[in-house]
Amino acid sequence: MKICILVGSNRRNGISRQVCGLIKQYINCRAIVSFIFLAEKRIELCDADNNCSNKKCSLNDDMEYIIKQMIEADGIIYMPVMHAYGTNSCFKAFLERSGYGYFRTMGRPLKDKVASVIVIGRRYGHTAVYSQIVLNIMLNKMILAGSGFPVLFMGMLGQASEDIEALEALEALEALEALEALEALEETLNRMISISYRLRVGLFMEAPAYA
Repeated sequence: MKICILVGSNRRNGISRQVCGLIKQYINCRAIVSFIFLAEKRIELCDADNNCSNKKCSLNDDMEYIIKQMIEADGIIYMPVMHAYGTNSCFKAFLERSGYGYFRTMGRPLKDKVASVIVIGRRYGHTAVYSQIVLNIMLNKMILAGSGFPVLFMGMLGQASEDIEALEALEALEALEALEALEALEETLNRMISISYRLRVGLFMEAPAYA
């Protein structure tokens, strides 16, 4: 199994990088994991020329490479970061370009791939970002794997030492939230691998068409 992880953070040593390490630790040798750090790719803003209705996007950047990696994967993890109560501009541009400029004209090639969402943010608005990505997953006809609770990391996992407010927040409640996030992450990854395996061996059969 191959899992492609789309990381939205532009910080090299932030919480998202720590979560990437946890993902590799939890998955261990059960899957091949590849990380795509969107901030390190060139992703142009959508120019809304409407030509993508009939052919793939004409903008020349790294989007085609990212799309290829997603199509080749069995599972995809979306890991946006939260800015101003929504996902950051880099991840938003990626969603717009991939959905309108590629996946729609390609006939939704991510159909029946397993997907999950991990949201990283400092304070509030995580569930709004989570819901936005889930809707995007549904749009692409993917299979959402989860633990029963969204995987949300709220300024936890060892903040930068100069972040006094974040350090002060590392009390009982924050520690509990970190533990819950870690448990949700581990179970979500386990379910992704389990569902993907069942799909590959044919344990999920496609229902006959309505007559």
